[in-house]
Amino acid sequence: MKLGYLFWLILTIIFTVIEFIIPALVTVWFAFAAIITIFVSLAFDNLKVEITFFAAISVLAIIFLRPFAKKLLSKNKDNFDAEAIDTSIVIKKIIDVSKEEKIYDVSYKGSIWTALSNEIFEIGDIPIISGFKGNKIIIKK
Repeated sequence: MKLGYLFWLILTIIFTVIEFIIPALVTVWFAFAAIITIFVSLAFDNLKVEITFFAAISVLAIIFLRPFAKKLLSKNKDNFDAEAIDTSIVIKKIIDVSKEEKIYDVSYKGSIWTALSNEIFEIGDIPIISGFKGNKIIIKK
């Protein structure tokens, strides 16, 4: 009885668990290759063929599928989320208004956030969220 498929099944599980623990689109390609190699191991009882096939599929997946998956899964951190429109944002502290891009501390959803704006606000003002820039909120009047 061939047990090569069991080896590749265990590798698939290991690579999948690692990808869930450290999601970086690295080991998912090896898991993908190991899944395909399970079927190859059922057809061929030759470890050299299986390892060569696994290596080839891994390299091809990394080269061709990874860029596509990164583009598909990546979210623009500066993109505005329409669901973020909320009136519960309040200016709590003025940090720096001497520059073109003014810096404020705002209370938003129970937490203090750094907010950026080209407009001048006073403490207690209720701005409108116009977007996000990294972990900062972009506000306007």
